[in-house]
Amino acid sequence: MSLREQKRAALREQILAACGDLFRSRGFDETTIPDILEAVGISRQTFFNYFAGKEAVLTELGLAWLRQQAEVPRIDARSTRQGSILEGARRAILAQMAAVEADPTFMKLVFTRSGLLFPSGPSTDGIALVMRAAQQAGEVRTDIDPLQAAEMYVSLMLMTIHFWLIDYWGDGVDLKSRASRALDVLEAGLAAH
Repeated sequence: MSLREQKRAALREQILAACGDLFRSRGFDETTIPDILEAVGISRQTFFNYFAGKEAVLTELGLAWLRQQAEVPRIDARSTRQGSILEGARRAILAQMAAVEADPTFMKLVFTRSGLLFPSGPSTDGIALVMRAAQQAGEVRTDIDPLQAAEMYVSLMLMTIHFWLIDYWGDGVDLKSRASRALDVLEAGLAAH
């Protein structure tokens, strides 16, 4: 990477960090483009050279969070673990739910106002490998395409997070418990008989 590219990447990260701080402290709607410009010390044109607007920044912050969550713990059908493949996936998902619970105000913003609610590509592809391995291990029905099973898994978890963040149920149940129950129902439907 050239020096120019390094500087562009560093400024992009600086904008993202400042926006993350501003969105958390002031709120998304209360944060203005001039607030961002002042916090970073850049011109309006420079900001718009990097992002189409606040929503684009929010989506990028959400993607950064998803990339972070993909690292620990990793859902990997090839790794050695005690118990079933689906149990390993459940542990990873519940760890991600804890991360959402740790910053609910910001995560509500990410899940309700950014374009991340229905991801495609790598997030489902990796889980499709887990589902395929679970099928081979006799844990998941083989009459369901592994990618479709992965879509069900990801969609269910994203919707569970979304509804928890907006307090849809209004019952005070913590996210990990809510996600565990949703996984129980899904896994019962996917279970090989």
